[in-house]
Amino acid sequence: MEPGEDAAARRRRPRRSREDVSQALVDAAAALFAERPSGRVTVRDIAARADVNPTFVHRYFGSKHDLMRAAMERAQRHMAAAVEEMPDVVEGAAVVVHAALQEREFIAALARATLDGVFDGVPATSPAMTGLLERFRSELESGAVGGRHDPRIIVACLSSATAGYALLGRYIRHGVGLDTEPDERVEAAMVEVLRDVARLAFHE
Repeated sequence: MEPGEDAAARRRRPRRSREDVSQALVDAAAALFAERPSGRVTVRDIAARADVNPTFVHRYFGSKHDLMRAAMERAQRHMAAAVEEMPDVVEGAAVVVHAALQEREFIAALARATLDGVFDGVPATSPAMTGLLERFRSELESGAVGGRHDPRIIVACLSSATAGYALLGRYIRHGVGLDTEPDERVEAAMVEVLRDVARLAFHE
């Protein structure tokens, strides 16, 4: 609801579809849980950010925690889709890192949920990491790439680099003197470096 908007004005506003409301709630939840601890985010906060009635949270998702899981699952689906679309697993591995960097809110929210210990229902596995691992293993079994290292370690390293930069990118860039470089240039360069890491790790 806009500031100063009266009941008549609200009634004149176009009705939003269930899909639009659900999407707005997921977006709002992801943003809020990335901004502050879960205990300080209420259903009313999420509804206000999404500009919908709080009853829609319970109607469409059941609870605040269920809504949070929905936000996390959406981000995971986006990253898993990037894995599935890779034409070449070694050359494309770092592209998945780039896709993951577009989900900073998800990574921040996941970190907060882990530290808070409140989202017991958060999946322990990641579809993106699982998919990437399966692709690496398939390539190894087919002989398309060599196997210098355990693919689990490679995926763990790529995931750690991504999560670390997504959470602490500003601090890291300041520490190495990249403050003034455009975000796009730094991230593109990081993708190239991580692509080289994957290439070296999987070729004899």
